[in-house]
Amino acid sequence: MKSFIHKYKNFSFEERTIFSAKFSIIFNTILGISKIILSIFKGVFFLVAGVLNIFILMAKLECYLGVSHSHKKTFKYRNNFTGVFMILAGVQYAIYMGRMLYADVDLTNYGAYLSIGIATVSFIEMAVAVIGCFKVNGKGHYYRNLKVINLCSAMTSIVLTEVALMTFASDSDPRLINGIFGLVVGLLISILGIFIIIAPKVSINDHEHNVYKIVDFSKIEETIKTNKTISLQLTNSKYYRNLYYEATIEDDIIDGHINKGKWPIKKYNIFLLILLITLSEILIFPYAFFAVVNYFKNSKVIKKLDYMMSEMGCVKIESGDDEC
Repeated sequence: MKSFIHKYKNFSFEERTIFSAKFSIIFNTILGISKIILSIFKGVFFLVAGVLNIFILMAKLECYLGVSHSHKKTFKYRNNFTGVFMILAGVQYAIYMGRMLYADVDLTNYGAYLSIGIATVSFIEMAVAVIGCFKVNGKGHYYRNLKVINLCSAMTSIVLTEVALMTFASDSDPRLINGIFGLVVGLLISILGIFIIIAPKVSINDHEHNVYKIVDFSKIEETIKTNKTISLQLTNSKYYRNLYYEATIEDDIIDGHINKGKWPIKKYNIFLLILLITLSEILIFPYAFFAVVNYFKNSKVIKKLDYMMSEMGCVKIESGDDEC
């Protein structure tokens, strides 16, 4: 056991992600089949819940197979199926939770201690999922998809927390609030499924390769005289990592990559950091929403870079992504 723990600690980020994905796939398989069998005795909504687990495991399986057996299917094929499975999972979850709006659903009273325990585990799961989404930057699309799926699972855990807390803490009937909250989360999961499908078409990853040729030396002469490197800031955000074009100049060729800078949050003072950590469970949803908005805004930086380089007397001769 100790040797396994030591080995796990030495895993790379990618190895840990795949290792966790294997166990998650097995767990979702067991859970999904169990719920489907239980639906024979307990009703159709256990079937809905079971199918939800199956969709999530299929989405993770596509990512896992994409990393370990990438030669058998194209990335586009696996990525599209991953997104479709998550869209269907969101729809299933919305149906499962939305039944509280129109059906007389019996709610289990979890009690104070169990509810607090559920809340603690859910908040930890959400924190781990969010941190994973930040750490996966530049690791590749399959790893990003796995972290997005983990975030979706964590969101369903937050719903379970809300349901558990409301059953013992609310004097009124909580089914309306539970149903609405579940519908919203189901919608968000489907939106993230759509995001998985279209993200590769607009994404700007670390080390996006762009090469330019200098055609008018008069516009860049001072830069060449003082330095053989160039660094251009392409975005300006106080909350998300900014993008920079960093390149070397050799003769009439500027050869470089688009890289991500450090997290601006690292520059915040300690009191602001404490406040953000305290309010993290409230702020995480708007932060995640605007992170997606920022992601799509960044898709325009290539055009911005081309324009900036054109103003410096350069024309593009090569572009592409060094990552698979």
